[in-house]
Formats: sequence, structure tokens, C-alpha cells
Amino acid sequence: MEPRTTRRNILTAAGGLALLGTVGTRTATAGFAPGFVGTAPMLSDRLHPTMGTSDTNPTLVVYVNFLSEESQYFVQHNLEDIVREYVLTGDLNVELRFLSYQPDSLDSPLVGDDEGEARAARAAYGVWNVEPENFWTFFEFMFWNFTTETYTHDRLESCMDQAGVRNITKIANRAYEGRYNSLVRAATEDAVRYGISDVPRVRLLRDHKHGNYADILGWTQTRLDRVSKGSVEIHPLLPDTKYETPVYVIDSGKPGPTAFVVGGMHGEEPQGYIAAEHMTRFRPTGGKLVVIPYANRPAVDLAARYTEDGDLNRQFPTGSDPTSTLAQAIWDELLEHDPDVVVDLHSSSGIYKHDGKVGQAIFPTRATPQNAVDACDLANNYYIERSVYPSYYDFKRGNTLDGSRPLFIHKVYGDLHLPGYLVETTRKETHIEDAVMWGVALARDLLWRHDVLLG
Repeated sequence: MEPRTTRRNILTAAGGLALLGTVGTRTATAGFAPGFVGTAPMLSDRLHPTMGTSDTNPTLVVYVNFLSEESQYFVQHNLEDIVREYVLTGDLNVELRFLSYQPDSLDSPLVGDDEGEARAARAAYGVWNVEPENFWTFFEFMFWNFTTETYTHDRLESCMDQAGVRNITKIANRAYEGRYNSLVRAATEDAVRYGISDVPRVRLLRDHKHGNYADILGWTQTRLDRVSKGSVEIHPLLPDTKYETPVYVIDSGKPGPTAFVVGGMHGEEPQGYIAAEHMTRFRPTGGKLVVIPYANRPAVDLAARYTEDGDLNRQFPTGSDPTSTLAQAIWDELLEHDPDVVVDLHSSSGIYKHDGKVGQAIFPTRATPQNAVDACDLANNYYIERSVYPSYYDFKRGNTLDGSRPLFIHKVYGDLHLPGYLVETTRKETHIEDAVMWGVALARDLLWRHDVLLG
């Protein structure tokens, strides 16, 4: 076990001195007053709870568990130092992962002997989703009033109440029906991908360290200096027109492959364009990531499949120029960056090979069809909650795209012979948080298979 840091004296909510160098607990009170962690600035439009001041900051990912005493020590000691030294100064974001299951078994709790820790994680995601302005107070409350007893529904509702959460019934009902299971399970897949086996753990890009490492601030600064050598540049596509939309160019500053990700071809598919927006927060450890999250801005604004300009994803014929101003601009952007792999994120009203629609499928180009099979397997193993979604919601590999139709990914292969993937989640009786998580997970995994390593 790596050595812990020594706690500095801070004032508790009750006005007394916190314990020095030991894990301290105190009785929950309705008058709980948050400290550095509970009052940290937040970035509320994230899938996972995130504190920080800017989307372009590097992100430190933190893995914790509500039943882990080591996690309690980390939150009360080192996390406060990280917030003080890096978050409040505007240098770093902090994003949470609740690691509730053993990385080698989604059926085995990480710390406890029942489902209580996953139940607590779902409740936490509910607070973040419904009432993000109170999330960090709730989070801090949970660790300042730490218990190793299982988190029952009643106990969690009491914690929310005492931490000042307002929409307790709404959050509890969503959490209890499994609304946030994909987000909880995502931490397990993350842990497997990065070789993380315990909590608390901190990760910056692909490097990770035990959260109670003695020099956690020095470790963070070293990695932060390395990350800061890259850049995040945002420029408009078709500026000063009705089509204007942002393009994110995230350059690691190091050699490596280039990935090109698009969302929002169709405006009635929020699962696709929200997933693409979340991809703008990833940082490649080498090479470059280019993302156009809202490709068809007019259609997105109307929440419509297409506008008077027609269906954008039918304007990319192989062997000739795109047939609209917007399609041409997207294609020119792609050519400028000369990508090694392309992903187009969508959603469907139905399910592939179930009701005649195309959701829950990946349609690869002829270049790399097996990658689509492998990515589907990963999503089905880690992200599809069996108690919520029947087996026909499992992802499947669709037919290969060869350039024979005027779709964006067809043209990627027809003209450039590149690996490309059309990713379709479903809107059919799904929670949007789940569908977005599926889209992000699939896109990240597909890029990973092309050596685009994302932190």
C-alpha cells in the first residue's frame, strides 16, 4: 500500500477541527455545510459528475466507491487538496467514476457483499442528472457521514434529504428502476481498459495512481505538464451562415493517428449528437481527434430529420462532389485532416433485425468489419443492463458499407477506402442517458481499435 498524505487542519461544518492524519466520521445533520469539494465549480452538461471551470481543461478521472474507507480518506484529504490547488485555479477538471463492481465480474461488488454500492452509485448519478447544482454537496456529505452498512433505499433517501437534495422522490424512482445502470457499469469497463483494480484511483490520460499516494499533487502536476503540451482548437464550419457549427480539433502534440467523429447529421437524433458532444471532452494520448458534434445545425435546432435543404446524409455520392453546401464543407473538413478512421453517430426509432429499423447496430465499411463485431460484444457485455433491456437490444454488426449509396460513411470508403463506422443506437423505449453512454462507449472502442488512445 502506498503511503498516505498528512491531512492539513481544516474547519468542519460544525466549526470544529477535522481529525489529523486519520479517517474521521461525524453524525449526519440537516444543517450540513459543504467544504471545498461540496462548493467546487461544476460542469453540468457531462455524463459523469464533473467539477471544473472550462471544457477545454485537462480532466483528472477519479474512481471511488461509497463503501470504501480508503475512498473516504481520499475525499476528505487528497481530493480537497486537488480541488484547492488545481480546480479552483482553473487548471484541471475532476470527473468521477463510481467503481461498484469487480473489474473481472459485473456480478461481484467491489467492496460490499450485496448490491448496496451500485444502488448508491445509481442514486448519485440521479442527483447529478436531475439536480447537478447539489451533486457535490451530496457527494461530500456521503463521505463525511461515511458508513460501511449497506445502502438501502431508505438510507439513500435520508442522505439526499440531509444533503439538501430537493427532488428526492423523482431521483429515487429513476435510480431504483435502473435508469443509470449503464453509467455505473461504465466504470467497470473503464477499469478493465486502464488496468485499474481498486479504489480510490486517479487517472490523467492513461496514467493512473492510487488516490492516497503521498505525493498526489506532485504526480498530478507532472501529468498536467505533459497534457498541456497538446491543444484544443475550436473553429466554425461555414461561419456567418445558417449552417455555422463548431469543429473541435483536439491535438495531443504527439505523433499518432487522426480520428474524425461526426454527430447531428439528423436533427431528431439527440442520442447521436449528444454522444458526439461528449467525445469533444476526450484527449488523445497521441495523434489528433476531430469532432463535429452538430453537423446539421439547422436540423438540430428544429429537432427535425432534415430541412428544406433535404436529408444531409443523402448528399455524399461516391465519385463526385457532395450535393449541398453543408455536405461539401463537412467533406472538405475531413479531407483537410486526412483521418485514419471515421465514426458517424446516429440513433434510430427502432432496432436492427427486430422491427425493421437500424438501431443497436454498427455498420462498418468493408475495410474493418470485424472491429464492429468486437465493439458490439464489448457494449453487450458491459453496457446493456439485462434487467432493463431484453436481449434484442444487444448491438449487432450491420451490413458493410461499400460506397454504393450517397451516405457519408459510404463515401468514406467509396472515395478514400478508409475504415469507417455508422453507429446507430435506438430511441425505442430507452433512457437517453443509456443511449448516449452506448454511443460514446462504441465510438471510443472503435477508435481504440485503430490505436486512437483516449484519456
